[in-house]
Amino acid sequence: MTPTIFGNPHGEFMPFATVDSNNQNLASLLFSCVDQVGIIAALANYFSERDLNISRYAEYTDDGHFFSRLEWPMNDRWEDESAFEVEFASMAAHYNARFDVRFMSQQQTIGLFASKQPHALIEILNKYEANFFPNIEVSFIIGNYQPMQKIADRHGIPFFFVPTDGDTAAYERKQLDIVHRYKPDYLGLARYMKVLSENFIDTAGCPIINIHHSFLPSFVGAKPYQMAYDRGVKLIGATSHFVTAELDQGPIIEQDVARVAPGASVQDMVKMGRDIEQKVFAHALLKVLEHKAIVHKNRTIIFN
Repeated sequence: MTPTIFGNPHGEFMPFATVDSNNQNLASLLFSCVDQVGIIAALANYFSERDLNISRYAEYTDDGHFFSRLEWPMNDRWEDESAFEVEFASMAAHYNARFDVRFMSQQQTIGLFASKQPHALIEILNKYEANFFPNIEVSFIIGNYQPMQKIADRHGIPFFFVPTDGDTAAYERKQLDIVHRYKPDYLGLARYMKVLSENFIDTAGCPIINIHHSFLPSFVGAKPYQMAYDRGVKLIGATSHFVTAELDQGPIIEQDVARVAPGASVQDMVKMGRDIEQKVFAHALLKVLEHKAIVHKNRTIIFN
């Protein structure tokens, strides 16, 4: 099933820590429905009746809706996620609920798109090799800038150079052929500087996560920091969001800002911005890969 997704209300970044291999013995469930009496008790009873111990639980209510995330240690009751889905479906139907389950032992895959600016891509690949993300594989990198292959080669990841200076439909067909060949669970746009068509978004077959070079809504275009400098802004930031057909209007996963010091140049702001971008992008990917995000309408709620 396609994950449902949520956002950190405090906007605070938790320190990164390497993934504990014991977490791969856990399963997690995201559950959402119209708020009503008895939901928490029903969830607790469901797992208790199956002799399963809920090791972590969080809930959130908003706008008349109930959202929860819970974890439990795996046993051999369900062979895979689809087996759980079949058994849990009647429980979810009783509350007209949406749900998504994740067995941490089952590896997730992600494909990355990149352009000329390498900072976000390098950050993700370094954290990937340092085991910051839970049981994932970066399956491939698609780039429209040939020198990016050197970065992919250093990490032993297949790289596909697809020029984007022509008909959008033509080069997106080539990109989609690669995506459909690998069938990743997610796509990440690591400062990929091309707008995806609605057809690409609809047919990619997985959620797409983007990093945007501003604290949305803000400056758009190729030179956001020049625009910010010209306006004399006092804060700059970055936003990571799910990609939708409406440009840069998808559900926001993570944001952060930094204060601009008096006298800061455009280049100072570029350096600050890139640091924020890579941090925000990595944090957003981590939350999604850890199965801690639910989308409700056009916004997100993130479980810590």
